[in-house]
Amino acid sequence: MVKKQTLKNREFGYELSGVEHKLIFDSDETGFVRFDGRSRRIFYLDPSPFLPTPKRDVYIIADESVPTPNVNDLIKVTSFEIERVVKGTFDNLVNIDVRYVKAWTKIDPNKLLHRKVMDQEEYVNFFKHPFNRADENIDNISQCLAMCSVSSNAIGINEKGGIDSGIIAKKSGWDSFLSLQKLVPREFKSVKSPYFYSSSEVENKINPLGSMEVNLSILMPKETFVHVPIVFDAEMRPKSAYSADVSFEIPFVRAHLLDALMFQPEITQKAEKCLTERIYDMTETFTNSHNFVYKQDLGDAAPKLGSSIARMNFSNEVTVANVREGFDIWMDMFAHASKFQKSNLSPRDIFRLPAEAAQLYLQLEDNFGIDVVISMKDVETMSLLTPFELSNAIAALRGAGALYSPRIDFIKLLAFKI
Repeated sequence: MVKKQTLKNREFGYELSGVEHKLIFDSDETGFVRFDGRSRRIFYLDPSPFLPTPKRDVYIIADESVPTPNVNDLIKVTSFEIERVVKGTFDNLVNIDVRYVKAWTKIDPNKLLHRKVMDQEEYVNFFKHPFNRADENIDNISQCLAMCSVSSNAIGINEKGGIDSGIIAKKSGWDSFLSLQKLVPREFKSVKSPYFYSSSEVENKINPLGSMEVNLSILMPKETFVHVPIVFDAEMRPKSAYSADVSFEIPFVRAHLLDALMFQPEITQKAEKCLTERIYDMTETFTNSHNFVYKQDLGDAAPKLGSSIARMNFSNEVTVANVREGFDIWMDMFAHASKFQKSNLSPRDIFRLPAEAAQLYLQLEDNFGIDVVISMKDVETMSLLTPFELSNAIAALRGAGALYSPRIDFIKLLAFKI
């Protein structure tokens, strides 16, 4: 029987995050707090919130003057007494070191990250696998995918952290997105997980009560307010061309993700003013648009995206630069989504057309409009397609009822639904 891979039964060193590796092999009396049952004064120090400690140490706060830490706090303990206790059955006895806590201090995860699994550029590059490397949109999409993957901690009075994204894609793009989502540990797909991730083609109201962060990715959302759209309008590679590379890299990318989730960045005072300005900018940009193809969460988006960028950089603070970068990524994706807002077609209709036909329809609609007679000479001058691609695109649009030719060398674009 094959044992299912989980975060708790990782067997190889390369599967460990940088912080986990440091705490297991090179740090004593340091780790993330996990209480023993309901007790608030007996606890273990784990190498991460996702992996129980392999060490046989138990920590007890017997002195009432010593405050109790919070669950999952990363702390370093000073103990003044160690008591060895033998536990277990007669044929399986183990020694347990009981350490009495004299004091403890919170520590910065960055002090433990001497061994990074990968750098930020390598992490972002993982999300480029499904796309044709020559496509000009690849950097924007991969940056947004990476940002959303590391989630966001709860900021201010927000009840939950996490980033909700609207995936604007045809079936092949959605399938590619799901292949990248395999980096998310299976535990995080349970509603009982503190870090919850869900990818769905159907809009459902999901709000796990026990989760600190909730990340929803919804295909073509109509009613759900999302923090950022992710538009798969780049040329896709066949899944067979990249699936092996994705599978090989997932252990390393997942380890990097776990390190990122250990950071709870807070907004600096300098960033607060910039954040307020970006919320106004985002609100003005979105509300001045027309024919929205998705619903935008305007209050939480900017702070959550800035927090996510800080996490990607393994930072405890959300800086002005983080806020600006998160906003710029949103603006890039909003610009991609805007071409659908200008069309009488829904994104679903557009993605169901052949790529060249959809491109031509949007260009003609944007430049000439609907029910306007257009000369083929103007079409050939405007179009970026080759003559062969242009001929096929016109044939596809004509077959779908999207245009007709009122006379030789002229066409007219029609409003239609597939």
